[in-house]
Amino acid sequence: MTIDKNVIADQDRDFNILKRQILKDKGFDCSPYRDKYVKRRLAIRMMANNVDSYKDYAMLLKRDPTEYDELIEALTITVSEFFRDTSVFEYFRKTVIPTLIQDKRRKNQKIIRIWSAGCASGEETYSIAIVMSDFLGANLGKFLIIVHGTDIDDASLEKAKQGDYTFEEVKNVGKDFLPRYFIFDSGKYRVRDKIKGMVKYGKHDLISGKPLAHFDVIFCRNVSIYFSRDMHEKLYMAFYNALNNDGFFVMGKTEMLYGNARKLFIPVNAREGIYQKKVAHVKNHEISQD
Repeated sequence: MTIDKNVIADQDRDFNILKRQILKDKGFDCSPYRDKYVKRRLAIRMMANNVDSYKDYAMLLKRDPTEYDELIEALTITVSEFFRDTSVFEYFRKTVIPTLIQDKRRKNQKIIRIWSAGCASGEETYSIAIVMSDFLGANLGKFLIIVHGTDIDDASLEKAKQGDYTFEEVKNVGKDFLPRYFIFDSGKYRVRDKIKGMVKYGKHDLISGKPLAHFDVIFCRNVSIYFSRDMHEKLYMAFYNALNNDGFFVMGKTEMLYGNARKLFIPVNAREGIYQKKVAHVKNHEISQD
């Protein structure tokens, strides 16, 4: 079967026109995302609306702007679960937290700030808070733990703030943690106020949002896989600048550091995707993200 090059060229043209339309109408920039990812998400919405071409879907968006809500949700959807990749959290508890606590005590500091970038519906943020609480135990009150969860999707953030999860959603929590950190009510498992009080949520676009800073640990796992390689490098440099000296960066186990970031992060446990900010040669100004 011969593929018509003109047809492919027309499809690519209409795809790019559609991306520009989305940016113009909704301010949502698809360019940082991989084209294959965007096309897969568009295909879901096109199939749902029985539309066969990018051109026809662009016309549908003009006729029915409410479809944009479904499209943006499809483009930004992320999968999350409690204690995803158990070995990562085990290593974080066993090695990273003790190092972090020892450093804070040495510096006589009591505030620990952790950022969950692309937190989706809150499972990761609460997992981090639970592990911190469990490790510190009776010493929890000696520190101010702030887990800052950000995402671009409003619906996900609202669910995260509610902190209510189904039995299926808490299946990885474990029998020891479940009764200690959740309350079963009306068929849902609700995160206890003790843990909720450690977590703060806010809307933030990793691509165009205002740079954040002063974090001891940053979790950004299985988020950058949706982005182009150039955007990977910019993201990792942004995380580098957002970390305190000797801060830790936790990325997805299948993800890789690119560009200058490979020289600026020291592997702590590369298999688990855990790195530490390297600061020995850094001058007093921020590393450029450009």
